[in-house]
Parts: sequence; C-alpha cells; structure tokens
Amino acid sequence: MTILVVDDEPAMVGVLGALLGKAGHRIVAAYDGDEALRHFASDPPDLVLLDLAMPGTDGAEVCRAIRARSATPIIVVTGERDRGALVELLRLGADDYVRKPFRSDELLARIGAVARRARGGAGVAGATTGWTLDLPRREVRWRGSPLPLTATEYRLLRCLVERLDEVVEQRELLDGGWPGIPDPDPLWLKPHLARLREKLVAAGAPVPSAVRGLGYRLPAAHGREPAS
Repeated sequence: MTILVVDDEPAMVGVLGALLGKAGHRIVAAYDGDEALRHFASDPPDLVLLDLAMPGTDGAEVCRAIRARSATPIIVVTGERDRGALVELLRLGADDYVRKPFRSDELLARIGAVARRARGGAGVAGATTGWTLDLPRREVRWRGSPLPLTATEYRLLRCLVERLDEVVEQRELLDGGWPGIPDPDPLWLKPHLARLREKLVAAGAPVPSAVRGLGYRLPAAHGREPAS
C-alpha cells in the first residue's frame, strides 16, 4: 500500500517509514497538517497514519478534511491519553488509533485489519447481497434504504456486514463496537444487538444469530440458519 505518514517529529516519521518500508509499503511523509492535505490531494494514499498534536492544522482537522472527501482509512498514532478526545476522533471518522509508544507488530496488525475492513466494505454491493456500506456517511443500507442506527449499532453492523455468513467472534465485535475503550464489558453486547435486531426486523432485513461459544453470524439472505 501507499501510506501517508503525518507527524511533526522527523524521528517518528523515520521510525514509521523504516517499519512500513520493511513490510513492503510505499511511504509518503508529511510533517504538518497542511502538507498532509496537499500530499493527499496530489498523491492519494491507500491509508493514512496521523499524529494529533501538530502546529497549524492539527490532526483532528486533517481527519475531518480527509473524511469529508474520501473513505480512505485513517489510523491515529498518538501519545494522547484522554479517552474522550480519542472517542471524538473516531466520531470524526478515524478508523482506529494506536498509542505511542507502540509495538511494531501491533501497529502492522492494526494497519492490516483496517485495510481489510476497508476493502470488505467497498466490496459489499447492494445488487448482490442487499447490503451497502457507505463509509464516508457512516451508514449501512438495506436494499438502498439507510437504517436508523446509533453510532455503536453502526459499528457493530458494519463488522457483521463486512463478514457476511462468517462467524464474527465476540471479542472482534466488542473491539469494533467500542474502539475507544480498552477491555469493553462483554455484557454491553447483548442489549445493543437486541436493539439492532429490532431495527433490522422492522426494515425486513436479515438478523444476526448467536453461534454458541463463538460469536455472531449475519446471513447473506433470509432463511439461512447458522451452524450449531
């Protein structure tokens, strides 16, 4: 992939560039927000690694500007410890975040996961499955109609739609539904999925079913039951 690395610390850009280059990616470096947006326009990347605290246009503004024009995946790489600030970034459209200092294997794993989700979302065609993911608008549509989802319901349903007919493990759903919270409580999952099911039933859409001891599966069409 071509990855736009945005950080005002040259040493950090060097570390990220070496790590990503070794993993086979092409790197485009930017040292402030304005330079990042110029590079994004002239050499569109496949993914953005974005620092928050920068002079001039900061990371939040860069995230907002990119998301207004593109669904390109954004991972925030930051030393920020304020959970509220990180959750706000996710609301602005960031796909994930990694705290500094980070482990190389963790960062590469998150890059791979976000890239797979982006490819999966782009490939969900309404004509084939009835489902459509609109990543820039953060909407899920069933047969062309957007579903009235909360932010958490959107994230949970997105995880399931991207893996139609596959079992999505409970831990994956927790991480996807509450990305700004470390170790979300498994008890949160059932009430949110229950409300999501009600909305899907009202829309005439397939509903996710529990696969005992594993997670949940969303069938690609009505009338298909998960394996026990």
